[in-house]
This record gives sequence, C-alpha cells and structure tokens, in this order.
Amino acid sequence: MRGSRIAAVALAACALAAIAARAQDAAPAPAVRKITITAKKYEFSPSRIELKVGEPVDITLEPQDATHGFTCKDLGIDKVVVEKGKSETFRVTPQKAGIYEFKCAKWCGFGHGRMKGEIVVTTSEAPRN
Repeated sequence: MRGSRIAAVALAACALAAIAARAQDAAPAPAVRKITITAKKYEFSPSRIELKVGEPVDITLEPQDATHGFTCKDLGIDKVVVEKGKSETFRVTPQKAGIYEFKCAKWCGFGHGRMKGEIVVTTSEAPRN
C-alpha cells in the first residue's frame, strides 16, 4: 500500500511539473493596440502608421465630413466604407515587414486620388503613433 501511495504522489508531481512547464512555454497573447484614423476631404490623420510584425491592431475609421473608405489590400484590409458620423473598427495583424499604402475606398470628390497614407511595418521595437 505504501508503494502505491509513493507511485501516486510521484505521478501527481510529474503531472504538475508538465503543466507548469507548458504554462511557462506559452507566450501571453499580445495586447491589441488601438488606433483611430479620421478621414476628411482629402486626407487621413494620421496618414502614417507604424506597426510591428505580429502585433494585432484595431483600427477605427471615423469620417468627419462625408462617406469615406479605407483599403490596404497588401495587408488584407478589403474595402471598408463608413458614413459621416459613424465609425467602423477592423483588425490587422501584419505578418511581413514593409511599407504599405492605404487609400480611400469610396469616391469622395475631386481630391479623392490624393487621399492616401502609409503603414510602416517593422520587426524591431520602433516608435509608435
């Protein structure tokens, strides 16, 4: 009987050690950063955003004067269109470093073609907006 207790205690200790090792190996999920972009004829503010590879970011688009849109196909952000007075939030988690152009996805007037910005994705710790 004593041998079975020792075996049970040893088995329990091994199980706890395995659970503790898994808990240490599991990286905590990165916090989701939040960025708000305002859109008005014919600009985004900010027009330059700095992100890191693997960093989840919620971007909220807030049109100020008319219906505007947002698209950045290279980062998998399809056409998002938002009416004046409303907002929409979408998530992006860049997987590759680079400089990616975003632009208005809804014709908003004669300056629409100039309504652009850039997302700079880096692999190292960099200043954020």
